[in-house]
Amino acid sequence: MGSVNKVIGVCRFSYLGESGFQLLKQNPKDAETELYAADRMERRFAYFENICLPSLAAQTDRDFVLVALIGDTMPAKHRSRLKRLIDAYPFLRIATLESTGPLHASRRAFWRGLDDQDADFITGFRIDDDDAVARDYVEKTRAIAGDLIAMGWATAETPAAICFHRGLYWDMKRTQSAFWDVREIQPLGLASAMVSHPESRHNIYRWNHRKLTGQARCWIDPHDPMFIRTLHNHNDSVRTKIPSDAEQLSAGDAVALLRDRFGLDPDQLLPLMAKLHAGDADAPGAVRDSNRP
Repeated sequence: MGSVNKVIGVCRFSYLGESGFQLLKQNPKDAETELYAADRMERRFAYFENICLPSLAAQTDRDFVLVALIGDTMPAKHRSRLKRLIDAYPFLRIATLESTGPLHASRRAFWRGLDDQDADFITGFRIDDDDAVARDYVEKTRAIAGDLIAMGWATAETPAAICFHRGLYWDMKRTQSAFWDVREIQPLGLASAMVSHPESRHNIYRWNHRKLTGQARCWIDPHDPMFIRTLHNHNDSVRTKIPSDAEQLSAGDAVALLRDRFGLDPDQLLPLMAKLHAGDADAPGAVRDSNRP
């Protein structure tokens, strides 16, 4: 009998942990107030409900779990809204934790995704609420994880990472030519997973994703588009630049990819996001990076 491998994703949904948010440079109480501000939470739910979750619902392999990691200080109305999403997305779980370090919190979130079942391995992926993965992401990740386990690349003692380096950048600040075909030269957190033992100290949150290849065995694929990364004025991370070698996509090609590759509804999604970011249109930010080698 082969090894039991569970595919589990973790999304830190407005989780105020001890790292990972620029807000934490503020006073903790001020950061919490800003984190749960009504307009911010409406925006995060709009991303989660219209980009992230639909792309996961469209997966060709549905044997996976997504855990939304939230803080124990999240207001009840937001928790209730998350819980209601489980009816539409039965793969969704919620882990409510106190503010703590990213590794400890993510380990507990991945355990929540096991649903009390035994597993020899967890193939744990990370995703943000405003990002999406291709319809065959889980299917391909599971197949590759199985090969890495069979080869002895991923063992109970030694984890291995699976990284897809090609995807779409969606610059929501642009009213025209918003989509770009990008091939990353280093792993992103998005569309990356780690195969590890459930009791291991290691998971995909263990290291900065840009340093992953120096810390773990990595299987890398730069070919098929496997992710959508959204860029807007409300990203919490450092402002991202579109690589200089990115290829701009036509509107028609972008719409076809949203629909066929990512399982999204462009007729509904594009006007919704345009309305959400109407005040951000053509603002400076995710410009092309002409200095990138």
